[in-house]
Amino acid sequence: MIVNRLEERAKHKEHKAGEKVFQSTYEVIERIALETIKEHKDLIGEITLSKAPKASLELAVLKILNKRNYKVVDVSRKDLVKDVIDHILGYGLLQPYLDMEDCSGIFINGPDNCWIKVGKEIKRVNVSFGSIDNLKSYIRTTIQANLKGELNDDKALAKFEDPVNKLRIICAIDPVAHISPTAVFRKHKGEAFSLNDLVEMDMLTIELAEDLKRYGRAGANFIFCGRGGSGKTTLMRALLEEVQEELRILTMEEHGELFLKHPNAVQLLVKRNTKGEVYGIEELSDMGLLMTIDMYVFGEIRGAEAMSFYNGAFAGNISWTTGHSGDARKILRKMMINMKMSGTNLSDEILLDMLYESVNIIVFLDKFTVGEVVEVVPEEKEGKKYNTIWKLEKTNNQVTFIEGQHIKVGKLKSADMINKLAENKLLREEDTEVDMVVNSTTACIGNIPNNKPN
Repeated sequence: MIVNRLEERAKHKEHKAGEKVFQSTYEVIERIALETIKEHKDLIGEITLSKAPKASLELAVLKILNKRNYKVVDVSRKDLVKDVIDHILGYGLLQPYLDMEDCSGIFINGPDNCWIKVGKEIKRVNVSFGSIDNLKSYIRTTIQANLKGELNDDKALAKFEDPVNKLRIICAIDPVAHISPTAVFRKHKGEAFSLNDLVEMDMLTIELAEDLKRYGRAGANFIFCGRGGSGKTTLMRALLEEVQEELRILTMEEHGELFLKHPNAVQLLVKRNTKGEVYGIEELSDMGLLMTIDMYVFGEIRGAEAMSFYNGAFAGNISWTTGHSGDARKILRKMMINMKMSGTNLSDEILLDMLYESVNIIVFLDKFTVGEVVEVVPEEKEGKKYNTIWKLEKTNNQVTFIEGQHIKVGKLKSADMINKLAENKLLREEDTEVDMVVNSTTACIGNIPNNKPN
């Protein structure tokens, strides 16, 4: 509970109360907050339990300000009261930015060096903790004490989860952060972006979105790849909301990010042990057979869990995941390396063949924009197994965003992908050059063109 966190904060700072003088706005806010905590602990507890209005705490803070005659240059009394409340109940100086609807990340690189990500833009903001000691105190008392993680000299790099506010926070202190403590906040949107939202944000065009939606509803197996923060999970989540309501989905994540509203989604968490191995995915996949699961979604594959996941995909499960890669054509080889981490004695060639047979569509994202959509064609020879369907013609490539035009450059070639669309009556004439033979109950490929090079 937050009251326990406040008690720990008070104990942490009490012995320094008579030693320090105010050197920054942060210290003034912290001093007022500490006094408020000591005098109004019960009231704060009631507010956190929604048994008392926040206005009552604002009045208590204002009385302390008047009694002590605290003043901060260029900060109004009203703003100072809000900063103190944010410090007690939230994330202090960072709370106004976390409250911004479009803010997805905050990066603290030093006591006077803070950046935020809003939409596709990353910009520096006027946030100052005043000193390295103050920033370290903030990390320990506002983050660590609140979220109950371990952070000390022996474990100086730690990850914290705040599921209530949908935050993932990475913190580093000395001796790992040898120049300055650092913290990275990743914030997941309260209301997830819909596919239409992403079209309006120019992540993709409506035509490209419609193709991906049809592939998903046909039962295609997807990998969404790209660098960190490129929009992989955001797009996967939007497309998952578009699959049929009667389709039963099992999601498996280390950290809750999807928060699906799909009425048939079963959303579970898995854990990674000290060796980096995910335990639970094989059991969950097996249990899925008893739960009548149609579709398996793993938030992000980055280790040996790839073996269990793609065993299921190879067996016919509809499977979606994300992975880190700088190119659509490199992600399957990276997944193969992850499969090798399971200790399997299968050869690279066999593992790659499993992946070629298990993945239909690779979507590569860069800077919150779809850069390429590639079909995997297992029946092609090595070197010809990747078929580009959509690509982005770049016109402006900046550090934080890309502009360009999405162009459809290819047609579907793989028998599996074409049949999935045809069987679900989602195949369009312009999707492929293959002649289709369709009767009232089935759809299958009639004549597959010879895809040998000219």
